[in-house]
Amino acid sequence: MPVGVRGALVCATVWLLGPAQQLRAQQTPPAVTIEARDFSLKLPDRVPAGETTFVFENHGEQPHSIRFLRLSGGKTFDDFTAWQKTGGAPPAWLEPAGGIAPIVPNASEQYTAALKAGTYVVLCTYPADNGQTHFDKGMTARLHVDDAAAAIRSHADADITLRLRDHGFQLTAPVSGGSPLWHLLNIGTEPHQAVLIRLPDGVSEYTERTWLSNGGRGARAGIPSGGVVELPADADAWFQIELKPGRYILLCNELEEEGRHFDLGMVYRFQIE
Repeated sequence: MPVGVRGALVCATVWLLGPAQQLRAQQTPPAVTIEARDFSLKLPDRVPAGETTFVFENHGEQPHSIRFLRLSGGKTFDDFTAWQKTGGAPPAWLEPAGGIAPIVPNASEQYTAALKAGTYVVLCTYPADNGQTHFDKGMTARLHVDDAAAAIRSHADADITLRLRDHGFQLTAPVSGGSPLWHLLNIGTEPHQAVLIRLPDGVSEYTERTWLSNGGRGARAGIPSGGVVELPADADAWFQIELKPGRYILLCNELEEEGRHFDLGMVYRFQIE
């Protein structure tokens, strides 16, 4: 069911609920919109702690993604800015906290996850044409998650539950057309991704995997189609995006000493008729 239809049905049925159920529905906060353009991000400065639903809209002319990085160890956004200017390896105080895999222009994805209280950096790290990333071009923003009681949130039953383990995927149902609601659970010991890529006719899966392994250099043959990135161990998240007909691969693009996770078994192939 499309995101908009699902939301309309929820609103239309609130008046049919009992008092306790009405209170539960009223406590569910509205979705937070993140707008991406070339090359900027627009989103609120603050959100409450706990589960938050983000609606990520790509209004640019290039693919864009979202990564949430929590500043730990008492570090501030100024510390992040200073590191950004000097470059180097990401410091340990930048904690991956999930995010939204790249989507094409005019697409949108709904993503729900629990964020701990604290200050976050929100950025897009999609490769740019000149060897940089969109983050280098200014696609970064600050987000503060308040240390407050989280609102009660209820979920519809997932169409697909996807367990991410070291190193493989476990799906509870085949992927069908429309806009399936995915529930992701990272049961592994390290961060994992669930990145969806549509393969145009004549494009090999291995052409796309080579492009990813080479750091996203040059023209891309695959079509980024959403999903989740950098989901921490023992964390879960929900997402929903429309899947057009075609061949797809679902993979994890995390890198470790042994290689890319998709080369270690985290790849799943399916087709939407």
